[in-house]
Amino acid sequence: MPILLKSPEDTMELGRTLAQAMRDTSLRTLYLFADLGGGKTTFTRGFVSALPGGNNAEVASPSFTLCNMYPTQPEVLHADLYRLSENAALPEEMEEMLEDGDPFLILEWPQYLAADRYDPERLDVYLEPVRGDRAKALDKTEESCKTFRLATIEACGEAAGAFLRDLKPRLEKRFLPVDEA
Repeated sequence: MPILLKSPEDTMELGRTLAQAMRDTSLRTLYLFADLGGGKTTFTRGFVSALPGGNNAEVASPSFTLCNMYPTQPEVLHADLYRLSENAALPEEMEEMLEDGDPFLILEWPQYLAADRYDPERLDVYLEPVRGDRAKALDKTEESCKTFRLATIEACGEAAGAFLRDLKPRLEKRFLPVDEA
């Protein structure tokens, strides 16, 4: 389901919307695909802010620390695999954190994870900049197009698929689907 995000605030709102909807489900894994500076941490900031305890969390990119754990309910493990080699496994400390509780996992650069290590039940969120003529066509408010992003959410697994189907009307109500922009 592709949707248009016209600002960093929209990107945060998408994160908040997913967190609110996922909080009382068994779905715990989000993989974020985006370029450097593509909105992954902004999305995560919104996600964390929607959970109880999120106001006590300082959300920052885990690029240098590899992972951050946020004191929310449930906790959020925010990890970045950019510095790992391709076909890697999650570092042992992250595996232990995931086994010790029931945290959400928000994984940046999941393409570095070995395919056989992918969580079979997850949401994949793709954030892409909208550029060129397409951005100009979508810019009906005559604001800068530089912050426009195309967000595409894909469900992997049966439970994730059912979750996304149930969430779709809420997303369509809040965000403008690309084909209507």
